[in-house]
Amino acid sequence: MKISIQSAPSPTPRKISPHSRLAQSQHGVVLIIALIILAVISLLAVTSIRNASSTISVSGNVRTTELATQAAEIALQHCERSVLQILTDEPDEIDAYVTESPNWQDMGTWEGSTRSNKVHLIPSDMVNQTGGMVATYKRAPECMVERMIVAKMVPAEEDEEDEEDEEDEEDEEDEEDEEAEEDEQAKYAVDPDSNVDPDSSFRITARGFGPEVESVADRPGRPVGSEVWLQSQIKIRYYEDDDDD
Repeated sequence: MKISIQSAPSPTPRKISPHSRLAQSQHGVVLIIALIILAVISLLAVTSIRNASSTISVSGNVRTTELATQAAEIALQHCERSVLQILTDEPDEIDAYVTESPNWQDMGTWEGSTRSNKVHLIPSDMVNQTGGMVATYKRAPECMVERMIVAKMVPAEEDEEDEEDEEDEEDEEDEEDEEAEEDEQAKYAVDPDSNVDPDSSFRITARGFGPEVESVADRPGRPVGSEVWLQSQIKIRYYEDDDDD
């Protein structure tokens, strides 16, 4: 009787590393962390885009306001020069250029069917560049000149005794003042046939519009967009020439 003995290899025990156990216990945590980080990055990106858009919008508003201010300054200087030129060349024509009543606060003077003919439009070539370039302004700036009524100071009556004491002092001061005025202030010839007062004061009001404001032909009435108002006051004083000099 023969007995055969066969040895079967015994299974080798498998060692489980602690790292694999940790990986099995943390299944799906990495995905959650990645999603949170992605959400934070997305919020930061959206915030940056909004800040950039706000900066661009503010810069655009500043630009349009500056352009409207420049247009108003051009209109203001244009009316100032026009007043000086008319008073120098043809003083009797000043009434056709200025208005007597203070109408600058009345919007009906500037807009619509009641628009005054004393509102002067500035030529487009003074504000827009020529030579085939795109026009910056669609609506030209405008200005208006008003004659101001200046109250004259009337000296109070003085006693005869006080007048006698002050006459000598005033004579000396008057001589010094006349010499100083002749040196400091310019002299202008006065036309005896002219209707212009020796002292003329004017209020000049100008308004300019931004490049986004449509022209009056395209959009009549109150403008929509950037609008800047400027105002100045000038006083023209005339002095007679001394023929003896």
